[in-house]
Amino acid sequence: MVVYNEIVALVSGAGLIGFAWFLSHLVKGKRIDSEGWAGFFGVTGLILFATGLHTTVTWPFGGDGFEYANIAFGQPALAFGTLMLFAAVYLWRHRALFTGEVEAANAAALSSLRPTAVFVGAVALMMTALAITFVRFELGAAPEVEPISGRFGHMPILEALFLGGLWGVVALGSWLYAIALLTNRPQLLRWAVYAWLLGGVGFLLFGAMNYYTHIGMYYNISHGTMIKW
Repeated sequence: MVVYNEIVALVSGAGLIGFAWFLSHLVKGKRIDSEGWAGFFGVTGLILFATGLHTTVTWPFGGDGFEYANIAFGQPALAFGTLMLFAAVYLWRHRALFTGEVEAANAAALSSLRPTAVFVGAVALMMTALAITFVRFELGAAPEVEPISGRFGHMPILEALFLGGLWGVVALGSWLYAIALLTNRPQLLRWAVYAWLLGGVGFLLFGAMNYYTHIGMYYNISHGTMIKW
């Protein structure tokens, strides 16, 4: 089974932190380096789009009831990656705009982002449903052979609550973003920034930890060991 939820989680975390930072610049009226941000969104968006699309259409996660991971990881990654690529294209094409008057440029960017509120609202629905699903069916428990996480595998509700909470925080940020732009209440964007920063840090640390725990799991399987930490 070839999977890559490590880099999906890591890049999702970086992308959420980056987009929250970018959005805070818009809200606070700070100058945007459109070329730098276009590069950032392009790199993160491409990784998430490619891995999310492949996971969505090929279902590489399989066996032992783990198929749900194709939905829970692949489809959000595809949606997020597509939005990041849109941001990259927009910022690259409007480089001249962001070299001019800051207030006008940021106002134009927020206006251009408004139609994305419909799609982000749909993503909020998806992430909310996934958050509830993790907890309702107690999904995500690590096998005993996996270091660190496997020590709590006999209590599946713990990882289910962690994953449900992580997906739920991102859903909350998405709801706030969509409502703020659809109802012309930009003050709510500040709270979306906080939610996505919290979710981004969670995904970033989760993805980084998985590099250790997943390699350790494969090591334990291939060597017949049971290294716990």
